[in-house]
Parts: sequence; structure tokens; C-alpha cells
Amino acid sequence: MIVISKVQTVLDSILLPYGILSSHQRRITVNEIENSSVTVNQDEYVVYRIVSTKSRFFGDGKKQALQTNIDINYFYRFDKNTSTVNEALDRINLIRKTFENIDDWRIINGLNEIYDLDNDFRGFNIEVALIEVGDI
Repeated sequence: MIVISKVQTVLDSILLPYGILSSHQRRITVNEIENSSVTVNQDEYVVYRIVSTKSRFFGDGKKQALQTNIDINYFYRFDKNTSTVNEALDRINLIRKTFENIDDWRIINGLNEIYDLDNDFRGFNIEVALIEVGDI
């Protein structure tokens, strides 16, 4: 399974029950979630991207590990409502905890605040790494 599919699977398992969509590199907007009765949350979304891929731990000329760093940006509609911010923080922390509890994943950079250029959304960022071991 490629890295993008692995990230998408984890994020979907966490976010789709809340109607929050995640996608690679750009926001995707839809009116409904396929095979689901959950209403799409148009006020929150996640965009992720691969930041870098590094070969690690060479032995006998062969790669022993591959580290892929992924940037995850969680955006929420900014309305200065404390409960909105707290709910967004709860979900980004759920994302962080989920990746921490999967053996092949590590948190590289913790929680950072970010903003969206259209000034309607604010967000939080974390960076995770997938460590793949073996002859890669």
C-alpha cells in the first residue's frame, strides 16, 4: 500500500464519522459521503502532503529503512467560538494519538497553529513519519 493510501485510511477512520473530509494536497468539497448517512461538515477539513522521503540505515549496500514525513493540516471555520476551537483541538489530538499508537508511525513535529489564506479558516498542523523497515 502506498503512503498516501495509508494516510488516507487512517484519517478516514478518524474523521469520516464527524463528516470531515481529508485529501491529499488540496481541499475536496462534496455534498455527501459515499456509502454513509453522515452529513458532510463543510466547516472543517484536512489536507495532507508528503514533505520528504529519506532512506535510512544502510547495510551491505541495501536500504534497511525508509522514512516518509507527512504534513497534516486540520482547518476549521474561524468564528471566534471557543467550542469550535476546542472541538478542532480535540480532533487534531485524536489524529495525533491515533498515529502515535500505530507501530510504523511517529510524530515528528507536534501541534502548531496555522491559518488559511482566505481568512475564513484557521487550523492546526502536525507532522508524522511512516518508518518502513526491510529491504525497501
